[in-house]
Amino acid sequence: MKLTFKIIIAVFAGVVILGGIALSPALSAPAFAQTSSAKSIVDNAKSQRLVGERIDGYLGLVTGFVSPDIQSAVNEINIRRKSAYTKLARDQGVEIGVIARLTGEKLVAKALSGHKTMGADGVWQTR
Repeated sequence: MKLTFKIIIAVFAGVVILGGIALSPALSAPAFAQTSSAKSIVDNAKSQRLVGERIDGYLGLVTGFVSPDIQSAVNEINIRRKSAYTKLARDQGVEIGVIARLTGEKLVAKALSGHKTMGADGVWQTR
């Protein structure tokens, strides 16, 4: 089985929730990429098109200025995502960027209609 296929299986078939994406059952303890309050704040900001999913697996600010609450929630989720990506990458023996990118592709593909996403070209688009 090719390594890429194994990584995809690990990223999408498991128990650790990362912004709605299941990660790997190999992770020993369930860890969430966001708290419920941060998720609520970011979900609201996504609906307002202030925050969007980036292809690199992280949240991004669509506008130059957002409230401190939104900025804090985005930072919290991105820190937790990086931690989850790092652990999974270490467990799978691959670069963190591979895991982040595969997850980012899935998050961008699953973005709701009207939400902002950023592709590889670095341009924000509305789904």
